[in-house]
Amino acid sequence: MGKKIFWPFLLIGLAGFLCIYWFWPSGEKLPVLDRIESFELEDVHHDVYKSDNGQIKLVAFFYTNCPDICPLTMFDFQILQKRLKNEGLFGESVELVSITLDPEHDTKQVIRNYARAFETDPAGWKWLRGSTEQTKAVTKEFQMQYRKIEGDFFTHSVTMYLIDSNNQLRALYDMANAKKPVEKEQILADINELVRQN
Repeated sequence: MGKKIFWPFLLIGLAGFLCIYWFWPSGEKLPVLDRIESFELEDVHHDVYKSDNGQIKLVAFFYTNCPDICPLTMFDFQILQKRLKNEGLFGESVELVSITLDPEHDTKQVIRNYARAFETDPAGWKWLRGSTEQTKAVTKEFQMQYRKIEGDFFTHSVTMYLIDSNNQLRALYDMANAKKPVEKEQILADINELVRQN
């Protein structure tokens, strides 16, 4: 009687173990989600920015007339800038990258003035703009949706992108809103993981 009961349980247990072994996530942190083709845009504090520069990047799209999500996100970027400096990563192996969706309004000087409000250090926080055509090409590469609506306002996706030193997309995050700031601790942990992987 005991043996008859034992074998079915053993087989069930073995089958369960094999299922867990084969189908349990591998534990890989920050898997490669996509590859972002390299691009060049105007850096409003310097000259030309080339994305294939071997840096880890947190990328967010914005426009200076944005009334809520963009400035809230940039305030969180300001905090990330300070934290990355404290960890000795800012501008050394990690960059914050802000790309305007509205190059017609957001001239070089307009963006410079906007960036000043967030105490930007251009050594590691890059503010970029391109032509309308370049902007469309870059947003398409990131699968970032945006559209101009009435007045000087845009509707746009609220995704940020973590790019590794090989231009590979490794994580996605939500931009800030009035009820929820950027997930700064998670972003910093993920950045440090990519630094360790380099």
